[in-house]
Amino acid sequence: MKRLSLPRQFNPQLLGVAALFLLIMGIAAGIVSGSWGLLPILLLGLAGGLLLAWLVMQTRISPGFWGRRSTQTSANNLLSLIAVLALLGILNFLGVRYGTQFDLTENQQFTLALESQEVLKDLKQPVNILVFESNPPSSQRLLLEQFQRQSQGNVSFQFIDPTEQPGLAKKFNIQQTGEVILESGNRSQPLEGELKEANLTPALVKVTGDQTTRAYFTQGHGELPLSGGNDSLSQAVDVLNKRNIQSEPLNLLTNPQVPADANVVIVAGPRQRFLAPEVRALEAFLKAGGSVLLMLDPDVDAGLEPLLNAWGVKLDNRWIIDGSGVAQQVGLGPDTVVAFDYGTHPITQKFAQGPALFPKVQAVLVAPNPKDTVVNLVSSSPQTWAESNSQAESFSYDANQDQIGPLALGVAITRELSPQNQANGTKPEDARLIVFGDSGFASNSFFEQGINGDLFVNSILWLGERDDQPLSIRPKDATNRRLSLSVATNRWVILISILLLPLLGFGLAVGAWWQRR
Repeated sequence: MKRLSLPRQFNPQLLGVAALFLLIMGIAAGIVSGSWGLLPILLLGLAGGLLLAWLVMQTRISPGFWGRRSTQTSANNLLSLIAVLALLGILNFLGVRYGTQFDLTENQQFTLALESQEVLKDLKQPVNILVFESNPPSSQRLLLEQFQRQSQGNVSFQFIDPTEQPGLAKKFNIQQTGEVILESGNRSQPLEGELKEANLTPALVKVTGDQTTRAYFTQGHGELPLSGGNDSLSQAVDVLNKRNIQSEPLNLLTNPQVPADANVVIVAGPRQRFLAPEVRALEAFLKAGGSVLLMLDPDVDAGLEPLLNAWGVKLDNRWIIDGSGVAQQVGLGPDTVVAFDYGTHPITQKFAQGPALFPKVQAVLVAPNPKDTVVNLVSSSPQTWAESNSQAESFSYDANQDQIGPLALGVAITRELSPQNQANGTKPEDARLIVFGDSGFASNSFFEQGINGDLFVNSILWLGERDDQPLSIRPKDATNRRLSLSVATNRWVILISILLLPLLGFGLAVGAWWQRR
């Protein structure tokens, strides 16, 4: 039988080089594509075949190949390399499976807020997040991976190229890349705004929630409007909508009765008196286990004294002046109170030390009642006082007329209902009332200041019997640590770093060389 032989000019080492080349190509193809499909596997298979052929040819050409010292050394090195790669693979597997992350940023930029963690912890059903983006930024993938990890697998996500799956894009009416859809069961919810934690968490609550809370805002007395500019509540309404709370206007003049589907009634900064039938409608709503939020400004008689007296509440009707000077540091007057002191309550339990700003606020006083549970939600500092002469050109504390702080700026009252006010246990067991001595803190001008927005939204959530849902804490912004250099300072930095330091290094090198000559 005739032996098969290769041409004399054939170099067997080419097989080894080709095997190495195909091995690198296969690994690169798998890493770049992100999936080990047909092409990477085919390249790796060819590399393995060529490597095996090279070993066989080395044995045929040189019978003592395996006994050479160089071969044994190379084999030992190869086995050591394989062992190291296997160890790295095991460590990588354990790191992915049981990974722990440490967020060393000052504001915990890469840690989900407590509200998000609670939402994910309480998820009872799977949620699939569809991101219609073919090439998403790494920050979005990192955020979604955090949500997936915190939810114990209840949250999954997909990045979808709308051009490759036009049917799916048409199903959800996708108009442009970057849109996000949340699916849970037979419900879907588009994400409002960018793919960020502040928008994603409310969307999760909305798509998995089983009911809508209705908040009615009284109208007809000069209250803050629900839409408009700085003196409106449009930002607050937008945030409530994200939390699955529907805001509706309520005119008690035309129909002096609170709607049956109302969960909360808000009176936001009235400028005119409520009529007696309107006050009685609010009182009846509270007696039936309703929840009311009153935001009442000083120097305004809203005609709500009968309701306030029934709950033991008295408004001081004097501006509170902040003598600490904190407000002046941000360009506000002394009649804007900056508060840091919060009571122990579900509304404020996660506020830490964030400030709340109240423009032209009055103190809220509450007489003790054994049936009521009263908590001062927020109080002013000891450097504040209730000013008796609000028309003065400058303010100074007068011990004979003014009331020194700390003073309550907002209170939350829970009142147990008598059995006759509960219809066979179907009504709430208590009524809830919150009174703030100011309405401007929730307007667009101040809603984003400090924790003002959180204070307002959390109040609505608590009043709306939403204790089972985490309350609103907005993610912190990254601290800006950029230095603003003057032109002269910038020139000195350039001169020192580009010219003087290199010259100094060069001079030291020349000096060292000269000494060693």
